[in-house]
Amino acid sequence: MKTILFCIPYAGGSATIYMQWKQLLANHIELYPLELAGRGARYDEPFDSDFASMRNDLAAQIKQYANNKQYAVFGHSMGAVLAYELYYLLSEEGFSQPRHLFLSGRPAPAQNVRKKSFLSKLVHEKVGELFQQSRDIPNEIAKHSELAKKFRQVLKSDLRIMNTYNSMPKQEKLKCPVTIFSGKQDDISEENILAWRDHSNNDCKIVWVKGDHFFLHTRKEELVSVINQSIPEIISS
Repeated sequence: MKTILFCIPYAGGSATIYMQWKQLLANHIELYPLELAGRGARYDEPFDSDFASMRNDLAAQIKQYANNKQYAVFGHSMGAVLAYELYYLLSEEGFSQPRHLFLSGRPAPAQNVRKKSFLSKLVHEKVGELFQQSRDIPNEIAKHSELAKKFRQVLKSDLRIMNTYNSMPKQEKLKCPVTIFSGKQDDISEENILAWRDHSNNDCKIVWVKGDHFFLHTRKEELVSVINQSIPEIISS
C-alpha cells in the first residue's frame, strides 16, 4: 500500500518545484504536488482571496484524492503554514490525520506574530537569486518578460495573503509524527525552530540542512532521504 505525499509550495511557487522528487522517493511513496490557484496547471484561475480560501482549496484536493488512503504532507515556508493549518482543519472535519507532517523553512506558530514581515522580506531578497542560480528552476522565467510578470503577480498575491495570516492558539497539539527542516544559513533563529516541539504531542524531529531558505532545491536528495526513512512501507496483510 502506497502513502501519498502531498507537497505545498512556498510563496510564488507552483507544484512544479517538487517534480524532481518523484525519481528520489521510495517506491511505496506516491508524490502529489498540490497546485494553488493562479499558477501552473491552474494558471487561468483567479488567485485565492484570503488564507482561508487557500487552505480550504487544498483541503478539498486532499480529501478528494486521499479518501480512505494513507497520506503525509510536506510544506515549505508558506507551504509549511498551510500544512500546519490543514492538519487542524481536516481533523475538525473528521478526516484521517496524516501519517507524517513535514514542515520546512518556517518559524513555529507562536513566532508568527513577530515574523509577519519575515516572509515578505526573505522572498523578495532570495527568490530572484534562486531563479538565476538554481538548476531546479527554469531560467526562462527570468528571460521572458511575460513569465517574469506572472511570477511577480503570484508572489504578490501570496505575500498579501501571508501578511494577513494570524496563528490562533490550538486546543490540541499535533498528534502525528512531525519533522521540521531548517537551513543552517537561513534567517530563522534556532530558538524559533526548536519552538516547534511545543506544538507536538508526538515525535518531533528537527533536521538541520546546509543552505539558506531555499535549501529544498539545493539539498533535495538529503530532504527526500529523510522523508523516505520517516514514512515506512505499509505491508498489506
